[in-house]
Amino acid sequence: MILRRLKLRNIRSYEEGEINFPNGIILFEGDIGSGKSTILLATEFALFGLGNEKATSLLSLGKNEGEVELEFEVKGNKVKVHRSLVRVSKKNIRQENCWIEINGKRYLLSPKEMKEKILNILGYNEPVDPKAKSIIFRYAVYTPQEEMKEILNKPTEERLQTIRKALRLEEYKIARDNASLIAKELRTYANIYIKEEENIPKLEEKIKEYEKNKKELSEKIKEIEEILIDVNIEISGYEEELKELREELEKLMGELKKEEELRRSFEEYNKRIDFLKSQLSINRIEKERLEKQKDSIILKKPEKTLDEIEKILDEIKEERDKIIEEYTKKQQLLQNYLILIQKKVCPTCNQSVDNPIFLAKVEALKKEVGEIEKKKTMIENEIKKLNEIRKEAKIYEDNIRELEKINYKLSIINERNKNYEEEIKELSKRIEELKEKIELSRKAAEEYNIKKKEYEKIDNELKKLMEKRRNLELEKTRIISNIEKYDLEISNTQQEINKIKEKVNKGRKLMEYITWIEECFIPALEKIELVIFRNANREFNDEFSRFFSYMVEDPTKSVMIDEDFTPIVMQESYEHEISNLSGGERTALALAFRLALNKIVQKRAGIEGGLLILDEPTDGFSKDQIGKIGDLIRELKLDQVIIVSHERELEGSADYIFRVRKENGKSKIYAPI
Repeated sequence: MILRRLKLRNIRSYEEGEINFPNGIILFEGDIGSGKSTILLATEFALFGLGNEKATSLLSLGKNEGEVELEFEVKGNKVKVHRSLVRVSKKNIRQENCWIEINGKRYLLSPKEMKEKILNILGYNEPVDPKAKSIIFRYAVYTPQEEMKEILNKPTEERLQTIRKALRLEEYKIARDNASLIAKELRTYANIYIKEEENIPKLEEKIKEYEKNKKELSEKIKEIEEILIDVNIEISGYEEELKELREELEKLMGELKKEEELRRSFEEYNKRIDFLKSQLSINRIEKERLEKQKDSIILKKPEKTLDEIEKILDEIKEERDKIIEEYTKKQQLLQNYLILIQKKVCPTCNQSVDNPIFLAKVEALKKEVGEIEKKKTMIENEIKKLNEIRKEAKIYEDNIRELEKINYKLSIINERNKNYEEEIKELSKRIEELKEKIELSRKAAEEYNIKKKEYEKIDNELKKLMEKRRNLELEKTRIISNIEKYDLEISNTQQEINKIKEKVNKGRKLMEYITWIEECFIPALEKIELVIFRNANREFNDEFSRFFSYMVEDPTKSVMIDEDFTPIVMQESYEHEISNLSGGERTALALAFRLALNKIVQKRAGIEGGLLILDEPTDGFSKDQIGKIGDLIRELKLDQVIIVSHERELEGSADYIFRVRKENGKSKIYAPI
């Protein structure tokens, strides 16, 4: 993992802050209390959340919200994480707005999900506990110096427990304890399974009882089947008799149906005769009425036909129309002349109109109008006379047509009466024939009733037998159902026995597993743990001794660790009390222990060559020792090392120097120029 950028807002003494991390050795230099360690705590908070840290120790006093955003690279992925703190009440602060961005794709997560995601990305194989720090991060990347000194000062058992925890050797102990618990649990189940073998004899006895009952029921089925054979034979005999009777009844039923048809025909013929007789009576009355009507018609033939009269009338009316037209024109002209005479002067030519010629012309016109009027009157009189003649001719022709209608109706009535009389004669003959046939059908009806009673009697007997057969079959079905139930019980009981046997075999198999766990697996874990522990102790001892010798140039002094990782200082082959070391030597001892542990934990976690964070690593160092820190760190061949210190002498060891200053109670970070 390589850090790239850190942004702070309202975190401890920072109102705003942003850091862009380069590769190499980075020094955050500032006075004690300037806010250097806050950068490290904020980084750890961004990655893993609060852990066992209190939110009140991170959020700035008097602020209701704060946030941290960290960008880093790991395994070729660009990752950005964001966490915020929100004050709910004076004493209650909670995490909100947690998200992670991987190669530009953002995920909104809960605090616990964030930590799980980060551990997965970093490849830290450790349990997800949101209320604890990351063990691998704390011992492989960043351990506060006071915590390292505290490890050295702890009792042997506690220090050993811490080392085991850092090296994750506790997992082997947990695995052994879990294996013992599993073995204990498996033994409980194995004993339960094996004990169930005692139930098998009872179940086998139950199967024998079921088999006995099943055999008794099978005997009953045989008895029922024998009775059913006899019943089926009787049923077949009755069904055959009924079949013969049914055929005879169907034939007789045909005769009965004929009788019904004959009676219907008989009634229909009689109804038809009555109807025909009533029609003859009606026709006789109608014939008499028509003959009287015929005698009352008097025919007087006119001189001309109606068509001839119509033609003459049309010609005279045409002549009358011409006379009326001429009369109208002459009358209009006369009126115009009379108007001129009154005016005495012609308005067109302005000549006098009272001269003899004009007056003679007017008199001639009056005479001509009078002649036309007489002629018109004569024609009107002639038209009236022709209309009278036309009326008489029309009456004649109407009477002729009426006589023709009467004669036609009389011919129809005579024809119908003839047909009615012939039909009555034919129907009377058929009625006599029907009487004979009806008598024959009545005898067939008597025979049908006798056969029907016989059929019903046999049918009742058959129904009784069918009911008996049905009851026998129901009883057979019930017994078969009981047999199937016994089969099912036998099957289920046998399955239960098989399951018990499987459990017993499983129990015995579990006992084999228990033996393997207790005699092979757990001892193997103990040996593996011991080998890893001894290898780690040997590697740790080598690194611890090398780092200490590098920082303390005293050939008479050397360091080592015992089997419990307790540091031992040797001077000229004699053990030297740690309390008698100088302050710088004690710091060198703690730093050597810290770097050795860091290297071993990184190696075990598979994260070598990445990031290392050192918090105040040179407390009590001489200037010469401080000067060697850069060379020592470079020898570790790490991509990025972050040192937090108030020692300005470390500036010569750093590639980049960030100044941290507190101004008016607020921390500020000054990037390198």
